[in-house]
Amino acid sequence: MSYDNFEASFTKENKKLKIVLAITILISLSAVILQFFDRRYFLYQGVTIFEERPLTEEICRLAFVGLAGGTPNPHVIHDEVIKIAEKDNFSMTIDKIFQVKSLEVGACKIILKSEGMLTAFKIKLQGSDKNPFYYKLIQLDEVPAKEEM
Repeated sequence: MSYDNFEASFTKENKKLKIVLAITILISLSAVILQFFDRRYFLYQGVTIFEERPLTEEICRLAFVGLAGGTPNPHVIHDEVIKIAEKDNFSMTIDKIFQVKSLEVGACKIILKSEGMLTAFKIKLQGSDKNPFYYKLIQLDEVPAKEEM
């Protein structure tokens, strides 16, 4: 085998490898570009996916149920509110809670049925890193019926 034949076959093989490499790179690049620009649409049927301020809503629910049931939880209710509730004997039966909604930062509204009557309360929360669950109930106001409509 002469050197010229070896060089010719070597360059032919190199050209084939370069072409295969170029085709592989182009296919990979097109796959990445298609993956990047691919749009996916999901149809979801069910309850809400994104909840707004779930911590405040849960603290409001726990605090109100505790106050209404006569067993206030000091981890979610401020001590002064517990003293006032014990002094005034705040208790009520809750038939069903319809909605707990976060109004703004540190406030929420709870709508419930108690003894056959539809009632609503606005709850204000105090946020502090010293509290075990960051928020504590600091104020509870019954919403008059004219504001509910």
